[in-house]
Amino acid sequence: MNDQPSEKPADKPKAAPGPRRRAQAVPAEPAPPKAAAPAKIAGPKAAAPAKIAAPATGPAKVGPKPTPRPTARPAAPKVKADVPAAPTAASAVPVAIPPSAPAPIRAATVNLTRAGAAEVEADSINVRQGGIGAASAEDITVEVGGIGRAHADDIAVRLGAVGVAHGEHVSIELGAVGLVVAGAVEIKQGYARAVVARDVHIRMGGAHSIVAGHVTLGKQSGTFILLARKVEGDVRTVLDWRGALALGAAMALGVGLLVRRKRR
Repeated sequence: MNDQPSEKPADKPKAAPGPRRRAQAVPAEPAPPKAAAPAKIAGPKAAAPAKIAAPATGPAKVGPKPTPRPTARPAAPKVKADVPAAPTAASAVPVAIPPSAPAPIRAATVNLTRAGAAEVEADSINVRQGGIGAASAEDITVEVGGIGRAHADDIAVRLGAVGVAHGEHVSIELGAVGLVVAGAVEIKQGYARAVVARDVHIRMGGAHSIVAGHVTLGKQSGTFILLARKVEGDVRTVLDWRGALALGAAMALGVGLLVRRKRR
């Protein structure tokens, strides 16, 4: 084969470079609006059936109880103590108000049975299983009772007691009197602590000390100190008026000796 030179295609003439023109942007046409899809309305969902757990057949496991943690005790509320004001001169000195004394009972006749009274003033007073603090009347009768202070013309005490009896006539039967000051005193199976009277008559009774003008002592009667102008009956006394005078003189002598020793 004969090698023939390949013919090259002739080069195209190149255009002469000229001034470049800027490409103008072509405005894009707006796309047509898409139609909105219809909204789907969701219906109410059916509630799922609740699952009921089957009861456990196995034994319940009991674990150790958790130990409670110590909690901080709340702080005690602060209480403000009211400090009393300093007492003034008027309030510092307490004023004692004496209790009001009960009013005395005043009547023509007073009968006390299983009762008591502080003070009674009447014409006639009868006390039976009762008591009176102070009684003043013309006639006073005490039976199974007591009177602290009695003042009357006639005072009769039977199975009772009187602290101080002051009257014209005082009779004591199966009773006791502390001090008797009267014109005439009669003691029958009774006792008197001290008797000051004009006439004293004792039967089966006794008295600690008697100061009287005329004293009559019956059987089983006695006295410790007897000072009387006239004494009748079975006299049983520890000290008569002579012994009382001797005892008084001895006591006066002893007191004088003691005074002289103290002066030395």
